[in-house]
Amino acid sequence: MRRLFIRIHFWLSLPVGLIISIVCLTGAVLSFQDEILELIYPERYYIEETKGLKPLSLEELVILANQQLRNNSVVSIQIPSDRERTYTLGLKEGGRISAFLNPYSGEITGLFSYSESFFFKMMALHRWLMDGSRTVGKVIVGISTIFFILILITGIFIWIPANKRRWRHSFRVYISMGIIRFLRDIHTTLGMYAFLLLLMCSLTGLMWSFEGYRTSIFSLFGVDVSQTTHRGGHGGEGNHQAQDHNVNFAQWDKVFTQLAEGNPEYKYIRIQDKSATVLAAEVDHNRATDRYEFNEHTGEIVSSSFYRETKSSSKVMTWAYALHVGTYWGFYGKLITCIASLTGASLPITGYYMYFVRKRAAYRYQKQLKVV
Repeated sequence: MRRLFIRIHFWLSLPVGLIISIVCLTGAVLSFQDEILELIYPERYYIEETKGLKPLSLEELVILANQQLRNNSVVSIQIPSDRERTYTLGLKEGGRISAFLNPYSGEITGLFSYSESFFFKMMALHRWLMDGSRTVGKVIVGISTIFFILILITGIFIWIPANKRRWRHSFRVYISMGIIRFLRDIHTTLGMYAFLLLLMCSLTGLMWSFEGYRTSIFSLFGVDVSQTTHRGGHGGEGNHQAQDHNVNFAQWDKVFTQLAEGNPEYKYIRIQDKSATVLAAEVDHNRATDRYEFNEHTGEIVSSSFYRETKSSSKVMTWAYALHVGTYWGFYGKLITCIASLTGASLPITGYYMYFVRKRAAYRYQKQLKVV
């Protein structure tokens, strides 16, 4: 049985190893997208001096922002609870474009176009291998992910020590026993440690590859599969739909006041045309938002939809996304997921190297036999 697992592990790894490395490496980069952007562009996200200052009204801020934008206008505004952070504006024209606004001066501190950014290229490589049609590449990534699941499972069976004496050595990476032993330990031992996280990332990643798989998961959780709106997918800042009419923002201050009073421990409140979302402080992950509808003329809240009470395909997708990128466990969850992804990226490389070493040794052995 062990020999069968080795053969399955090898023959599945050989054709898709490079793709697995690409998907895992780009996934590791994407897991810290927000932190990297904030580190590179702190002036875009943070305000240096806020003591004694009072934020301008949302109506004033939108007017000031529209005056600074060229051939564009504000369709949404996200207000964080942290007074030292800028507000994030969603814009009407262009895909996934955000502007960042100093709430105390009304000055736009920066623009970010996700579709033109480095991280969009990483996401396109991660999801569909930069395939412009987003079809063939997506299928290749999906099939490679299925192979990776089988590779992980067979790898665990191969890793299981043959006897009790080997158990103690199976959990360690030996550095001083030569490069070949070191790389073998990285492949087997670190692969074992990363197994569960890589398996979870693979199973959740298939949600974006195959509609049939996604539909089956919805049915498993008792969700109506006829629903087509999925929150929580891969994406970036400023994922806003353009409005086909002028946005009435005159009542946004009233809406914000009501939501802030009803959710005193919010992380952020985002307001757009006729609707708003609130991310509470105590939530499972950063996409577990509550939704509200309001009258654009009076500012009165007319309906609400709380995340914890909903049962929809959108909720399943947000859970899948949170588990896929590790945000369910906060910063440390993202860190562990990133490390597991880097380990996953190294597995095909170390596997190819060990295969090359074995082939070279076999070749030399055959050569010696011929000489003799």
